[in-house]
Amino acid sequence: SRWWMPGQWAAGGETRTWKGYQHRCHHAIRDGDRLYVSYWHGGAVILDISDIAKPRLVSQIDWSPPFHWPTHSMVPVQQRIHGHRWAIVADEDVNPLTTDVPSQTMPAALWMVNISDETRPVPVASFQVEGLDGQDNPGKSGCHQPVEFIPGLEVPVAWFAQGVRFIDISNPRSLREVAHYIPDPAPGHERASSNDVYVDERGLIFLIDRFGGLAILERE
Repeated sequence: SRWWMPGQWAAGGETRTWKGYQHRCHHAIRDGDRLYVSYWHGGAVILDISDIAKPRLVSQIDWSPPFHWPTHSMVPVQQRIHGHRWAIVADEDVNPLTTDVPSQTMPAALWMVNISDETRPVPVASFQVEGLDGQDNPGKSGCHQPVEFIPGLEVPVAWFAQGVRFIDISNPRSLREVAHYIPDPAPGHERASSNDVYVDERGLIFLIDRFGGLAILERE
């Protein structure tokens, strides 16, 4: 089976309707008969895969533009909060939509999206590490990606140079950082580059730095 954004299949005679070129499938997460897929500067889509041979678009959400950064992943939250269903959407602080990006801009952030009506995903809040917005930040200062399975209300998120941030989502309208860990820069590098995070059934946290390798953490 295959699915693509209408306009991607140039060889089949389709014509794209968007500006820019980085509309592509990047990161897919399956939850039952739904597939949550990032499409980079095309935002994120929810696909119905109850018939695996014929994926069907349920909805799409995209804020690029006005924001410059590509969407890395859309992760459903396993438990309801205040009776609603939610997803975490992470933008990645790389490859801006255009080369004409102001030096003092808003780096890639994390978004809380209400998917109670999955045909109409609605963002209700975002989170950014304190002190980054409005600054002249080098690349890979903002968000990268959260864990790929979110059973509870504390979400570890790899935040490139800002290490791993633990975000409390119990109040979806007001996301709050409750802890963080920034590894030492790898030899020859000035900053950390936290790339991926995973939590196992024991609660151990595995954080991968692009240059420094693996760190294993435990919350007290």
